[in-house]
Amino acid sequence: MRPLAAMLCSMLTWAAAIPAVGQDSSAVAFRVQMPDSVVVTASRTADPASTTGRRVRVYTRQDIEALPVHSVDQLLGVVGGLDVQSRGGFGVQSDLKMRGSTFNGVLLLLDGARINDPYTGHFLMDLPVPLSEIARVEVLHGSATALYGPDALGGVVHLITKTALRSGRMANTGLSGRVDGRYGTHALYDAGASARRVGANTTVSAAATAQGSDGQTVTADGAPLSYDDGAPVRTDFQRRSATAAVAQSVGDATLYTRAGVDDREFGAYQYYTNFSTDRAREATSTFWLQSRLASADDTDTPWRVQLFGKQHRDRYTYNSASGSNRHISRRLRAQGQVAHTWGRVRATGGASAGLRGLDSNRDGLRSDPSAGVFASLRWQATPRLTVNQSTRLSYDPTYDVEPTPQLYLAYDLGAATLRAGGGRVVRAPNYVERYIDSQTNRGNEDLDAETAWSGEAGADVRLPAGLSLSVTGFHRTTQSAIDYLLRERASGPSYFQAQNLDRTTTTGLETELSLDRRLGAADLTLNAAYTLLDATLDAAAAPSDYKYGLNSARHHVKGRATIRAGGLILGLQGRWKERLRDAPLATDRYGVVHGRVAYTTRLSGARAALSLELRNAFDRQYSEVFNAPMPGRTLLVGASVRL
Repeated sequence: MRPLAAMLCSMLTWAAAIPAVGQDSSAVAFRVQMPDSVVVTASRTADPASTTGRRVRVYTRQDIEALPVHSVDQLLGVVGGLDVQSRGGFGVQSDLKMRGSTFNGVLLLLDGARINDPYTGHFLMDLPVPLSEIARVEVLHGSATALYGPDALGGVVHLITKTALRSGRMANTGLSGRVDGRYGTHALYDAGASARRVGANTTVSAAATAQGSDGQTVTADGAPLSYDDGAPVRTDFQRRSATAAVAQSVGDATLYTRAGVDDREFGAYQYYTNFSTDRAREATSTFWLQSRLASADDTDTPWRVQLFGKQHRDRYTYNSASGSNRHISRRLRAQGQVAHTWGRVRATGGASAGLRGLDSNRDGLRSDPSAGVFASLRWQATPRLTVNQSTRLSYDPTYDVEPTPQLYLAYDLGAATLRAGGGRVVRAPNYVERYIDSQTNRGNEDLDAETAWSGEAGADVRLPAGLSLSVTGFHRTTQSAIDYLLRERASGPSYFQAQNLDRTTTTGLETELSLDRRLGAADLTLNAAYTLLDATLDAAAAPSDYKYGLNSARHHVKGRATIRAGGLILGLQGRWKERLRDAPLATDRYGVVHGRVAYTTRLSGARAALSLELRNAFDRQYSEVFNAPMPGRTLLVGASVRL
């Protein structure tokens, strides 16, 4: 904790001390950006989105700053088709689900590097990078195992930072910084600072955040809950994160390196169980390091190699009688790729290899290698038709060698793009699913890997007057899906046992309608997304006896509206959800609304902003996972200064 606190203090001091320069240095500090129409996640190289055959949603830095969000979890909660199941709110802990996958079926990338934790998907969003460092988010809907390996069953979320976008020499240089803070209900505080120095050959950046709250008192059957010492059970949390990065031109290539840390401690009541004896508290710590050497994207044969590693510590105490469980998970991985174009055909190939491990006082000492090779072809068959084919061979001790081919087609009609495709996917069981041994959950060392075939078809339509529409239908059949079955003991409390299901099928429809329009002196942005999902479990027990398989939303509606007029920004965001089943594992149906008003002005060369935000405006009492209570109505007042 002391090194992190020192790092936070030094970064805050550095950012606060940055002098205002004559020009808007924030504008020159981040010049290298990708066009909104170009994506990298769908093919591992920069391609126009309309040629990938995939549904990819892009959020730029401007989009992020206009939304009433302060963590990556909250930002992803805006994305249509992405089911963010949070515990505690405000980025404390969240599961990501897409197209009916479990929370272990979404792959998270940070600047192209896999950040998923090998112990459990519950730690997926323990991010060592604050939201202020994120320049761009790409969300790929649907399977992508052929490109990225196991876990990309429901989709891929790719976080791209500002410094990582640098390539080659920079014509525009400058110094920029930002300090911001918010304070609100239940002593909720959120303070952050960032700084960036862009030179002709080098970019250096750093950012830090500190968040926390006293939380709300947890009740059951209308009565407050307490620990054995009489203290009330609350949804309190403390979180601190910091990161630093450097990008350096090395001849015709760019060397990029980032380090990051994240520490958090929180009340974890019913985060993982719905048992009445749960009085859990948890503390986690993440350390992240990555380094990448890449050629310029405009070369004839672009290439890149990357090395990255992650260590995650977890201390979990179910109640005072159980003692603390301590787990350390580690991942080290190297990967590389190269591409070349011959006429209308581009070939991309690459390989990766890594080690993952676990050191746990409860679940033992474990270690596993993994490796994979992939090849991808992009063929511009006609001026309108693009064919994208990829195949990967993956090795993992839990399933030996698995091939995962995929094929996607895109057909450009001018005002519309038709797309269709599908492929095979695989997901290896993680360490919790294999080895957990607690009074509430049991693993299964004999678990098979999940395998599935998925397919989809859809269209992206550009309508007049700034309207755009996206529609996608999808289907997936999964063999050996992994879930937890509730088992009763002859004597003693019940517990959940990990096991493979025989077969699951998931069918759904994703729709999204957007409007971007200029109205006099104002810019109006409207977005509405609706996801329909149906799933069946072919299993020996009743669906209600399983823990996660049918916890997705059958109907999921999201909407947001933003008006920008001069320095004034008005934002409104809401969602409504109805789950696949009625079960005591979360709130079956609910709706929440958030709103924000912000005003930006210039003060002596700097840009200052004041904001007023109301989250959960109608004070809806609900939970996303079990009975872990989500925050009620919260009022936040904030200010920021950008130099």
